[in-house]
Amino acid sequence: MEPKPASMLKIKRGTMMKVKDIAMKDVYCAEPSSNLGEVAAMMKRHNVGAVPVCEDGKLLGMLTDRDLVLSCMAADMKPEKCQTREFMTSNPVSVTPDTDLEEAAMIMGREQLHRLPVVNADKLAGMISLGDVSIALKDDKLVAETLRSISKPT
Repeated sequence: MEPKPASMLKIKRGTMMKVKDIAMKDVYCAEPSSNLGEVAAMMKRHNVGAVPVCEDGKLLGMLTDRDLVLSCMAADMKPEKCQTREFMTSNPVSVTPDTDLEEAAMIMGREQLHRLPVVNADKLAGMISLGDVSIALKDDKLVAETLRSISKPT
């Protein structure tokens, strides 16, 4: 089953929203031993720019399209010869399904993350994106501040 675009989410207005209210639960994962060519094909097939790296459902890391290009291809390495575990960001920042959406937005801004994995009982339970958060939050000021924080050069 393909994940729903954020624009199709049913938004609960007037209540304190939680991450679980907007998280995409159908998330495609890469294995740590997958080669980067396979992961790039997965990203293209599912139209995503970041893939969680999991083993037995446990989140080990995140791999982005930027990781592929800058760390592998720009270094003149062949993606088919590179394993995901070598290029992923290990121990990624994550939230739980019961995290308040406003708190998740602040974490995304502070850590400069466009996507945030959702972990429950040590297992990947979903993913939220900046787009999901911006559509769901009523506080336009918080959405703008989150985007501004993510976009600041480091």
